[in-house]
Formats: sequence, C-alpha cells, structure tokens
Amino acid sequence: MSRNITVKGKNRRRDRRHALDLPAEFDGQSVSLVDLSIAGFGAAVDATSVEPTDFAIGKVAVLAITLKDGRRMRLDVIIERGVAPDGTFGGRFVSLSDENYRLIEALLMGREHRV
Repeated sequence: MSRNITVKGKNRRRDRRHALDLPAEFDGQSVSLVDLSIAGFGAAVDATSVEPTDFAIGKVAVLAITLKDGRRMRLDVIIERGVAPDGTFGGRFVSLSDENYRLIEALLMGREHRV
C-alpha cells in the first residue's frame, strides 16, 4: 500500500527530533549537541569561543559526540542549516554505521546505557 505523506507546519522534518545537551566537536571545534533524530542533528556553537566558524551550508565534516558514559561517536555529516543568530545550526548524516545507528536509536529512546 502506498501512502502520500504530507508534512506541514513550522517543523517540516519527517523524523522526530529529541532535545539533548551533549558536548560535541564539529570539525574539531567545540559545540553543544542540542537535538538529534535518526536522520540528522542540531547543534549550537560555543558562545565563549573566539574561534571563527566555517559552518557553511553544504560543508561536509565530522561530528564527534561524547556520550554521558564517555563513549564517543564519530559521524559524517553535511550542514543543511547555517548558523542562525542564536548560534544554532543543523544538518543530516551522510552515512551511518550499524553501531552508530543503534546508538542514535538508543539515545532517542532513552536507552543508551543498554547499548
């Protein structure tokens, strides 16, 4: 059975996003991971940083996320939403390993301690 799915409203994303607050690095620069979905992420630049940001739309980079238990995920991402006046930006995953997919799924379900 084929379904036609229409996404309306301010948030046009197909995947539900989960609010987080985790330390991360985007291309080696400190950021905070502020939300996550199975398809992408939202992050915020460190307001205390004096480093210039090169977070242009279309940039491909590595997002390294530090989980609460100390594990780190390294994800290949592409920026789809440039840095807004409030310092937030976002993007999608270019590819996900099975392990990273399971970790993201566990984070979204609140079960990261089980993976």
